[in-house]
Amino acid sequence: MNRLLTMFRNGLKPAFRRERAICRVLAAWCLFAAFVLMTGSSEETLFTSLSAFGADVSTTLLLGGIVLNFALLSVVAALLPTLETDSWFLLLGATVCVARWLTDYSKKGKNEFLFLLAVLVAYTFFLVYFLRVNHLLLDKWQPGKRTVTTFAVVCGLIGGGVIAGITCLRYATFSSPNFDFGLFCQMFHYMKVKGLPLITCERNVLLSHFVVHLSPIYYLILPFYALFPSPMTLQIAQAVLVASGVIPVLLLCRHYRLGGKATMLVCLIYSLFPALAGSCFYDLHENCFLTPILLWLFWSFEKQKTIPLYVCAVLLLMVKEDAAVYLLLFALYLILSRRSRLHGAIMAVMAVLWFGIAMLILTKTSAHWSEYYAGLGVEANPSIAGPMINRFNNLIPDGSEGLLGAVRTALVNPGYLLTQLFTTSKNGWEKFIYVLQMILPLGFIPFCSRKPSRWLLLTPWLMNLLTMYQYQYDIGFQYHYGISAFLVYAMILNLPELRTPTRRGLLSFGAVACCCIYLVTVIPKLGSGIDRWNSGKDTYRQMDEILDTLPEDASLCVSTMLLAHVHDRDVLYEVGYNITTVTKDGVKQKRLIHDDADYVVLDQRYNNTDYLNVYLANGYEKDPDYAQYEKLILVLRRVAA
Repeated sequence: MNRLLTMFRNGLKPAFRRERAICRVLAAWCLFAAFVLMTGSSEETLFTSLSAFGADVSTTLLLGGIVLNFALLSVVAALLPTLETDSWFLLLGATVCVARWLTDYSKKGKNEFLFLLAVLVAYTFFLVYFLRVNHLLLDKWQPGKRTVTTFAVVCGLIGGGVIAGITCLRYATFSSPNFDFGLFCQMFHYMKVKGLPLITCERNVLLSHFVVHLSPIYYLILPFYALFPSPMTLQIAQAVLVASGVIPVLLLCRHYRLGGKATMLVCLIYSLFPALAGSCFYDLHENCFLTPILLWLFWSFEKQKTIPLYVCAVLLLMVKEDAAVYLLLFALYLILSRRSRLHGAIMAVMAVLWFGIAMLILTKTSAHWSEYYAGLGVEANPSIAGPMINRFNNLIPDGSEGLLGAVRTALVNPGYLLTQLFTTSKNGWEKFIYVLQMILPLGFIPFCSRKPSRWLLLTPWLMNLLTMYQYQYDIGFQYHYGISAFLVYAMILNLPELRTPTRRGLLSFGAVACCCIYLVTVIPKLGSGIDRWNSGKDTYRQMDEILDTLPEDASLCVSTMLLAHVHDRDVLYEVGYNITTVTKDGVKQKRLIHDDADYVVLDQRYNNTDYLNVYLANGYEKDPDYAQYEKLILVLRRVAA
């Protein structure tokens, strides 16, 4: 006891240095604010009612709480005078406050991203101070290989688990539409049964999905779907693929000897990278293969493993027709950086040849199916346009030159190209916000290089910045997998060239920004999914039971949100896309592309009046066997001729 008192007396003087005392006051206030936020308020009043929030916190209680915290922190500081304990509690209190602010504001507030930036700036001051006063302690801590590996695995499991939870809840709560989930569910049903990627609900006719996109990479998921034939298998597979990218990230960090702490932060940033999680929010897409394959490609090159390098290159080309662009850009980086002109030249040839072949195939097949629809007297709905170059029409003068027109614009009029970088279809700040959402979690490190060749690794980003297609610069859609891989790779390459304090500061800032943006853009999705399921699980189960009673061999035309739940049918159409408009005797009429479906199934959670009238006027009637479910699911049957 005497020894403890002696330690306390000896620690009083250093504990009350001016800087530490000021820090302790701030820490005491932050901890009290955190306590109030966690116990004394509700999310309904936190940002919506100034008078209601904190109404039960008197001035006396406020001052008393701060004084009490200050006293307790002073005792800790006196007992541990060699440690900067005040900075720890300051960061702890600020972290709790920030986490609560961001999660609540994302539900109730406006100008969400501006608020996030303000919070991030304020938190950065605390973070910088913490790193400055604790640098000696941080230098002493060197996590071992096992610790780093365990941390990376845990981060991957958390990131993948959140993605799987969000996407599986989307399916379970009937929130996953035909485009782009139901169609893939039916495709995997056909792949399981016939070994071919056939679909009827994508273009209202039985055709291969590869007519729309060349994505044979999907066959890698087929064995797992064959074992567990459920749409949730596809959602989980996507989450696993994205999360698995943490393995090559870990190996790349070790290759560049980044050290345990830096490696842990890089793995954390990758696993919680908001753009990667957000890319999964619109359900399954072949693009999810891009991130792990590209990262393994980069690792194979760095380790000079030739066979894995070209295996990854081939797998990359199998993802999608435009994946060749990623391989070409990496090949150009290898050539211009002089790191490997041979491998660069070979992969460039592979990319160009495959891209040309893929474009030829898609163009010819789209022309064939356009003629098919013309023979029916209708237009394809959605259209079969071959390669989706229309997303870059803003770069093509008259729309007739295709991608070559966009290239010509870039070469002839680069000034115009620059005008498109931050111009959006809404003339707003969407692209600027998108850039910050992508680069803040990386601590701006991909830009921290004096080597011009490294900037080539950022060029895939231009595909999303030069388009007017709004979903390509929205992290809630599937267009960021490849770009994210390149940005993470650029970050890892640049880190060894930074001085230790700079590297530590930028990585710490990136990790904080990543977590903050993750709290705003990802966690609310999980929360809303859980709330939706808890409040309506009986309804969702009843909807599944109703759909299960439909004859197994019947052809169906169903609402978009129902389609994934009846995906294991040979003939499926989506209600809305099965309707087309034709002109007869100068009068526009709505007719059905296919009027031979046995049943039409309408999701009554939405207004279906227009659809109902069209189908009733084209040979369908309400099925009396399902009349009792009419408020939830309306079933029409085809009238016998």
